[in-house]
Amino acid sequence: MNILEKIATTKREEVAAMKRLVPERTLVVEAYSVLRSVLSMSRSILRHYPGIIAEHKRRSPSKGEIKPMSDVGKIADAYASNGAAAMSVLTDTPYFGGSLADLAVAREKAPRLPLLRKEFVVDEYQIYQARLMGADAVLLIAALLDADTLQRFNDTAHSLGMETLVEVHDAKEILKVPEDADMVGVNNRDLTSFSINIGNSARLVDMLPEGIVKVAESGIQNAEDIDRLRSVGFDGFLIGEALMSKEDPGAALRALID
Repeated sequence: MNILEKIATTKREEVAAMKRLVPERTLVVEAYSVLRSVLSMSRSILRHYPGIIAEHKRRSPSKGEIKPMSDVGKIADAYASNGAAAMSVLTDTPYFGGSLADLAVAREKAPRLPLLRKEFVVDEYQIYQARLMGADAVLLIAALLDADTLQRFNDTAHSLGMETLVEVHDAKEILKVPEDADMVGVNNRDLTSFSINIGNSARLVDMLPEGIVKVAESGIQNAEDIDRLRSVGFDGFLIGEALMSKEDPGAALRALID
């Protein structure tokens, strides 16, 4: 199996185990009972130049340990204080060192910052969890889902008041993007090998649906990368390692914006 297939297999096992602890019916009732208003990540990207979605990530399969002991609460506060349009919180544990608890902590520490649950979503159960733990948007990876399932997950997120960021990597996956998705992200990282080619975003941008917030993901290192991708049509930029690898991720974010 390639890396994405391994992660997807792990996710299905995790979800099956969680359903034995908390039945899906219980989770659905709780998710639809949440009173907290959802923040619009898509509008925040357009309003907060240059539209950076700052990510919290402790490690990755490609880079290994990045900031293994990072305090997600402090990072969330730093991102909110230094101009992030939104925050991406990786909630995968085995491969990225995150957790659902990280999402809840980020929500508490940055109540006005839109939060994306960045996860390998293979089951609607994970979308209900996202709403319960404070997410405003969920990542849906086209490489993991067929078109019908992607639309259904998109609809589920919308029914809970959340937005969707649909991630694609090639032209074939763009065809799966739901017409009513809120954002589309082009991943410069090939999730089967984790190799990066930042030119992938520029190559695909003209194929993306019109009238949707466009996000470039992965491999963005500096302001020059942002300027280049903004010039071809991207509205937002999901940046993780270039921030988390620095001693002070908040200061690194401010430097990118300034």
